[in-house]
Amino acid sequence: MASDLQVKTSPRPQSRLALEVVVPAERCQRSYDKAMRKLCRTVRLPGFRPGRVPQTAVLQQLGARQVWITALEQLLEDTAQDVLNDEDLALLGKLQLQDSFDALAQQFNPGESLTLNMEADVRPSATLKAYRDLEVEVEETSSEGMLADELEQRRRSASTTVPLERTTAEMGDVAVIKLVLPPPDGLDEEESPGPREREMEVELDEEDETMSRVVSLIVGMTVGETRTLPSETNGDDANEGGSETENNGPARQDLGQDDETNRVSITLCGLKARRLPELDDAFAQKVSRFSTMAELKEALGREIDRQVQENNKENRQDALLDMLCEEMEVELPQSMVEKEMEVVMEDFKDKLRARGVNPDFRLSDKLLEQLEPVKLEEARRRLQRNLALETVARAEQLTVAETELEDQIQALRKRLKARRASKLDPTKLRIFVKTGLLREKALAWLEEHNSFKVRTAMAENGEEAQSSPALTSEPTESIHEQI
Repeated sequence: MASDLQVKTSPRPQSRLALEVVVPAERCQRSYDKAMRKLCRTVRLPGFRPGRVPQTAVLQQLGARQVWITALEQLLEDTAQDVLNDEDLALLGKLQLQDSFDALAQQFNPGESLTLNMEADVRPSATLKAYRDLEVEVEETSSEGMLADELEQRRRSASTTVPLERTTAEMGDVAVIKLVLPPPDGLDEEESPGPREREMEVELDEEDETMSRVVSLIVGMTVGETRTLPSETNGDDANEGGSETENNGPARQDLGQDDETNRVSITLCGLKARRLPELDDAFAQKVSRFSTMAELKEALGREIDRQVQENNKENRQDALLDMLCEEMEVELPQSMVEKEMEVVMEDFKDKLRARGVNPDFRLSDKLLEQLEPVKLEEARRRLQRNLALETVARAEQLTVAETELEDQIQALRKRLKARRASKLDPTKLRIFVKTGLLREKALAWLEEHNSFKVRTAMAENGEEAQSSPALTSEPTESIHEQI
């Protein structure tokens, strides 16, 4: 911070800090002189060349009060920036002026000192009641049955579909449908940007919970029939094909529609049956680099065991951090929560992209309203965990070796595109990487100094197998810029 500022601080609730900043007379005068020079360059008056208007003419045209207001605006901007740059204060977000601008304008006078009252969020101070010698209950999964699930998934991926002569949709079929979406935000079709129709295949599977309501709508339809998802608000069962369906309102809600005039229609275009290949050596050669089913099963078994071990380790860490947060006292500042919320929402969009869903598709206000508290709780949970780990790292005086820090910084730069890496602030990047390493060391320390009471549970069919990576896939990582 500039040495000419005098700052007194006092804590406020919710991890906020009140600041009384005394701006010396010399700085007030400099702001006035700076504002006057700027006005002389920018004010346009008849009879004077641009940029050469004298001060007396500016004062006569604008009035001394207006010049003082311009000087005060510049003074507040410069002073706030100096206060925010003070590393000792460690302020978050923006400074909030507690005095009204009109009141300050009445007090401001070039050549006299000015007192500013401000508030800002600060990094919270967390207190842990206990963090060592805890007994943590955790549920771990077994890999039994997961090999069969993984093989079944690969079998379905290698399957083919053949047209059915039957014209009525039944459970187990593959339905070819045309999905027609309404224009966004109530626009007419002519104003709607881009096509609103999409043809897709839907597995009529009872186990697919994400599509259960759509599946229940399609089952019983005949080829060529169209059904419309009516508004949830009026419970209307009307549809273009004259059919009645159950739970149409919730199905429509899943698709982000909440206006009776904006309806989604589904047309059944055709039906197919899935043909699964035999689990033989030919299948192994088709779906992997192995020559026999025995080799494929052995490799998959090793990969599943590794994945289960990683999942169980994550389960232990999650249970430990949850218990740690229960033993922690902390007040999260709003600006910190809002910033973390942005990261959480970006993660959510990444998951949508991974599933082939366009995250830029505008969801309804009602759906966003339902989503926000869930994501807000996730953001708070993330922050609490990170603060708990940082508190442990400080308490146990954990450190990061310089060579380890430099290696991690270089590794992060390599993972990022050269253009993005060149734009990173070196100081902030260093702090970001060091903080991450300290959290990892704190987590390892916690696992070593606490005990776990383990309950073993069988993995649900398909659930764990879906998280197992294919043997030929490359590891990927999504990095959000927080620096």
